Amino acid sequence: MTGLLVSVRSASEARIALAAGVDVIDVKEPNRGSLGAASTETIAEIVQVVGARLPVSAALGELLDWLPANAAQLPAGLTYAKFGLAGCAKEANWPDLWRAAAGSLPASVRPVAVVYADHLAACSPTAEAIVAAAESIGAAAVLVDTFDKRGGNLLSHWTIDQARWLIDQAQSRKWPSVLAGSLTADAIAPLLPLAPSLIAVRGAACAHHRTGEIDAARVGQLVRLVNSSGLFRSTARPAHFSHGPEKIS
Repeated sequence: MTGLLVSVRSASEARIALAAGVDVIDVKEPNRGSLGAASTETIAEIVQVVGARLPVSAALGELLDWLPANAAQLPAGLTYAKFGLAGCAKEANWPDLWRAAAGSLPASVRPVAVVYADHLAACSPTAEAIVAAAESIGAAAVLVDTFDKRGGNLLSHWTIDQARWLIDQAQSRKWPSVLAGSLTADAIAPLLPLAPSLIAVRGAACAHHRTGEIDAARVGQLVRLVNSSGLFRSTARPAHFSHGPEKIS
């Protein structure tokens, strides 16, 4: 059954998401972009609040801005981390840069491959190129998101068939698949029959804008919507996020 990932920016938001029954807590700072990195102090506070109850992932910003020395500051208890690949279409050696960044992460933190559906706006590699390179970084999951939050949601850039393709690619590699990208309830509904491992949201969980505070009632509604995916039949069971300590390589 598909689960729900909610991106939070503070320990108080993490408590709201936990109480609502989400499946994965993600940490990001929405004022810093699609995959804006929160401070290491904020990540540590959220990891402490969540404890061992759920996996915690963190956005670490764009790959081309990453400083490997920052990896040492990541808190114990973080399960997954992800870099955006904006600008990497202009870098011939982006797979090497990606491997180096993933290799700088603590052994207990597993990298998530991120595809930007609006890859032209992001100047990022294509979905096909990213999936092909993801195994070499030891990717533990694959996520599709949107880079420019002013440009519409995931379905403004991808068809249902493209989303299905990514899920199929993930399942063939035994990776969890995550669908994100300014998803509203109306956009989530047609994606649920595809049986992704997770639906990921930020803006839909907020009372106003993605840079506002998340709202308990909205998160609860999203949990119920995503839980309805159990009504759909899938030919393959999606992989699930876990707390496992090993990197997949």
